[in-house]
Amino acid sequence: MAISKPATKDILIGVGLLAAFVVAMLFVLNIYRQEGEKRSAAISEEGEKDPDHIEAFVKLMTVDPVKGDATARVEFIPHGTFEKEEGTLARNVKLYVNSATGKQEHDFPKDKRMNPVEVVINMYDGLVTDYPFDHHSAFLELYLTTPATAAPAAPPASSSSQSSGETPAAAPAGASGEGPALPAATPTSAEAGAQPTATPKKEESAKPGEEEEVPIAVDFHGSIPGMKIEAAKSSDSDDDYVGIDMKIGRSATVIFFSLFITFLMWGATIVVVLLVLSVILRGRKIEVGMFSFLSALLFALVAVRNSQPGVPPIGVFSDFISFFWAEVILALCLLTLVFTWLLRPAAK
Repeated sequence: MAISKPATKDILIGVGLLAAFVVAMLFVLNIYRQEGEKRSAAISEEGEKDPDHIEAFVKLMTVDPVKGDATARVEFIPHGTFEKEEGTLARNVKLYVNSATGKQEHDFPKDKRMNPVEVVINMYDGLVTDYPFDHHSAFLELYLTTPATAAPAAPPASSSSQSSGETPAAAPAGASGEGPALPAATPTSAEAGAQPTATPKKEESAKPGEEEEVPIAVDFHGSIPGMKIEAAKSSDSDDDYVGIDMKIGRSATVIFFSLFITFLMWGATIVVVLLVLSVILRGRKIEVGMFSFLSALLFALVAVRNSQPGVPPIGVFSDFISFFWAEVILALCLLTLVFTWLLRPAAK
């Protein structure tokens, strides 16, 4: 028996379908790569201008739109005068964060490593019921201080005559009432520059217990499957205070898959409606397998709905545009089919 060779047309169709699949696969992988690149950002590099600074790495670990909070882990690396051997601190440092739960002040003693800190921040400006089109905002602020170190006070100025033991000069005329008083001699600029100043510098006036700000550099990383996270430095940030504005939403893949589930539900529902209309209007024979098919589909849609990534409990936007309608229509179709089978006279 001779085996027929595939026609040229069939080969071209197969090659075309394979090429279309490869292009679609590359397109999806490119979207994934672009989403991954947007998950990391250098928030503030102003603190790195000072060699004595602390570098902070913020990693967003979890996002819970239902509870309305996000958890971030902050790791630290000291540099310059803050760094001691083996990465330990050379000075005491205190961290201030806007944590919604837990501590808002963290002390890091010198001669110890700066252990990572977990911060829980609030999410606002968003409704989780808008899934998969919900968008949220969050704000994280970091502020570091260290105890101020006072410089040693300058020694008091002493005249050369007192140091050498000479007798001070006689009082000017007029001091005893014998003549008009003469103005005191004004020192020249050279003489004034030679004398030490009596006004202390700003850092010399620091008192024990006072704190000074620490320059900080911040890098952000937010890689959470199914979430699109954008982070930027707030407008009021500077070299020693950094605020991070975060925009949190669903990724493009999640939105696409949720819309696919929506169209799938509507497609299955429309097919069932056409099947029931064919039975009622055209008198098609009712088969027992139809009841099993509709019953299974009625409960299967619940599992399909819950298969959406990160979907909240029932009652979100996607349920109102597909799931609720599909369940109600399928249930009515099943009941209609059953009553039609019961009321239709049996074939003789």
